[in-house]
Amino acid sequence: MDQTARATLFNRGDTMAITSDNDTESTTAAVVTIRIPCGADSDIVTDAEERLSRGEDIDGVSIDELHSLDPKLSATVVTVGITLRWTAAMTDTEVRCWLAEVPGLESIERIK
Repeated sequence: MDQTARATLFNRGDTMAITSDNDTESTTAAVVTIRIPCGADSDIVTDAEERLSRGEDIDGVSIDELHSLDPKLSATVVTVGITLRWTAAMTDTEVRCWLAEVPGLESIERIK
């Protein structure tokens, strides 16, 4: 988030805008495959978002695209494009490690 402040230049009395990009929030786009158990209380998208939003440093998750849907006997395997919003800046390696801990995550196809 850009924060705009005003500063007065003492040598001329002019006012200029100063922006600061101190916001630590970052976002990551990825394509992942996740297993959603049958009999879940909500729909597939909501359950996938809930699974992906667990854990530290996560500020929010949105499912942007559905790439594939593969129903199985005990679960549905979905491949989705997601956007993760973090409370702190994350490297791709940290994102991969974090995603590896998500229950039901089967694969990470790519991190954009």
